[in-house]
Amino acid sequence: MRPEISPEYPNNRFTKEVEEQFNITTDIYYRVVENAYGVPYQLIFGADIGDGLFLNPAYGIRQLFDITPGEFTEKLFLQMIEEIIPVIEDIPVDSSQARIKIISGEIQKYRAELLVTTPGGAKKWIRDCAIPVYDDKTGKATGLVGIFYDISEYKRTLLLLEKALERATESDRLKIAFLNNLPHEIRTPLNAIVGFSTLLNEPGQLMDNRLEFQDIITHSSDHLLEIVDDVVEISKIEAKIVKLIIKETDLKQMLQRVYDRFKPAADEKNILLICTVPPEENTITILTDGYKLFQTLNNLLSNAVKFTFEGHVDFGCMVKGGMIEFYVSDTGIGIGAEHQPSIFKPFYQAESSITKRYEGTGLGLSIARAYIELLGGEISFTSVPGKGSVFCFNIPDTRK
Repeated sequence: MRPEISPEYPNNRFTKEVEEQFNITTDIYYRVVENAYGVPYQLIFGADIGDGLFLNPAYGIRQLFDITPGEFTEKLFLQMIEEIIPVIEDIPVDSSQARIKIISGEIQKYRAELLVTTPGGAKKWIRDCAIPVYDDKTGKATGLVGIFYDISEYKRTLLLLEKALERATESDRLKIAFLNNLPHEIRTPLNAIVGFSTLLNEPGQLMDNRLEFQDIITHSSDHLLEIVDDVVEISKIEAKIVKLIIKETDLKQMLQRVYDRFKPAADEKNILLICTVPPEENTITILTDGYKLFQTLNNLLSNAVKFTFEGHVDFGCMVKGGMIEFYVSDTGIGIGAEHQPSIFKPFYQAESSITKRYEGTGLGLSIARAYIELLGGEISFTSVPGKGSVFCFNIPDTRK
């Protein structure tokens, strides 16, 4: 005998028997939700918050909270919650206040993100989405039917994206500050070059004046060249096109060159410049990129002499444990604690105002770190404001 066709579907071949198969049971509903990575629940309210009953907790409770469904109680669940972030407006962050509003009908949909600590000590972010179940007679909510979702990975990804955006925003801010300051940095030595070149050509200038003008022009030209070199080099570093040129390098000769370069500036400021090298060897010849090593020492010594007004600047190297360790120590103004985490960032300067007292682009330390990392070493520093700084870096000992 042909089955009776359901009046609900007169033009289809659906029977009542098929309809009854699709009368979804709670078990099937739970399985469907868990298949979508959710954990369904039914909560019957108790006389007080915490006294409620989770009816037939889903098996996913074990994976979500690391407890068996039988151990899952409303009291335990509330104890797990450390933070509540409502996703819908007008949902209180206090669970008791939220329960009052749900029972009174003020909250028709509950949706919030919960930071929980499981009994095993694991911290997880859970999204709780639920709707109230109402008593037909009183019209008040008697419980909730909802779904828990583990959004811990989503939260971690969001945090990483926020940090990446923060870094990108900070990088852009520093670049803008640098570009705003660059015309001033270039104009200062350029004005000196143009101005004193004009004075140098005026008739009647005394020889002493001419020699002073020539010194100013030379210093300003060197400074302008350093600015251009730093800008070009940091651009190559950011583009990742910097190449190493490895060749034999005599470290003692290099340290002497650095000493000779900064001795006049140190003498002019009446500070003591000290260079220390291992005394037991006549030469220390290694295979490395001598230019980048020299520029690193140059950048560190430049800062040390610039920011030291009394006392000494001490630098040197030593062979230690398969590495050659360099240091630059000074008794200068030091670096404030608020600036220390950012001191190696490109374009960063503790004094970013155009009216800052010290010339410079803020690229020296970032270039130094990039060079040392390319050479296979590490760079670090310690600093006490008002007492000075010590910068240390190492490179592999590649002596033959």
